[in-house]
Order: sequence, then C-alpha cells, then structure tokens
Amino acid sequence: MIILDNKFEHFSKSNEQLEETIISNSLNDTIELGLRIGEKVTNGIIILLSGDLGAGKTELVRSIVKGTKSDGFVRSPTFVLINNYEGPVNITHCDFYRMEEGLEQEEIGIEEYFEDTATLIEWPERIIKSLPDDCVIIKIYFTENENQRKFLLYSSGKNSKKFINGIK
Repeated sequence: MIILDNKFEHFSKSNEQLEETIISNSLNDTIELGLRIGEKVTNGIIILLSGDLGAGKTELVRSIVKGTKSDGFVRSPTFVLINNYEGPVNITHCDFYRMEEGLEQEEIGIEEYFEDTATLIEWPERIIKSLPDDCVIIKIYFTENENQRKFLLYSSGKNSKKFINGIK
C-alpha cells in the first residue's frame, strides 16, 4: 500500500505511542470502525482526529455518535465550532478548521466539556495548548486507492491506551 504524500502535516503529541493500524477499504469499513469506537466511548474520553480535508474525519465522528446509540444527526460543525449530541453518552463534537485566527483558546472554553462528555475534536492542532495530556489520537491517511484510508490509533496516556486496547 502506498500512502499518498499530500504535504498535510498531522497533529502530534510528544508523548504519543502508536497502538493500532487499521486499513479501511470502503466507507462501510470506516463506519464499522466508528461503530466499534462508539460502543466503547464513555464520558471523559477525548478523541483527536487528524487528517486532511476529505479524509473522513466527520464520517468517522458520525459513526462514533451512532455507535453510542445517540439519535443526534451529525453534521460538520465547521461554522459553529462545537455541536453537542445527547444520548446514553453525551458527545461534544468540535471542528476547529475555521477557527478564527487570533481567537484565544480560553475564549472557546473547550476544557469545560472534557469530564462531562466524550469529546471528539477535528483539527486539534488549532487548540493544542488546551488539550490534556491523555487523549486518543486518530490519524487518517489517504492511500493510492480512492476509497481506502489508513487509520493510525495513538495513545498519549494510560486511559487512552486502555481505550484503544478495548476496541481492538
């Protein structure tokens, strides 16, 4: 498999550790991965999604939310930054792609969600100073096959490692 080099620089944490590599050969594979993740999601888990435009971050979020048995309709929160979905597990979905330049991270108040909801963050590199040490990091790569993606799952602490091991 060839990973396409499109010059996108993925988010990284200094303490991240690769735990799992998953190949998705179709949208259905990606949905299945999201459903598996969603079944294990609990309040307090923070999942960072890193990938270029069109890589499948929002599709993965959509299936994670569905996997939690939430009835919420997931749309990209690009213009409002944060959407909340209520269900057996409350989900906070953040998309910081269009975050206003110069907006102070403290003004967003993302930290208030970390304990009471499962927090899914697209474009985490835009708020790096606001992120806790222990997060699940999912990096999504395009491959030479149009519908194929490579998902690399990283832990950055004890809780994220345990979470990833639970979805293997």
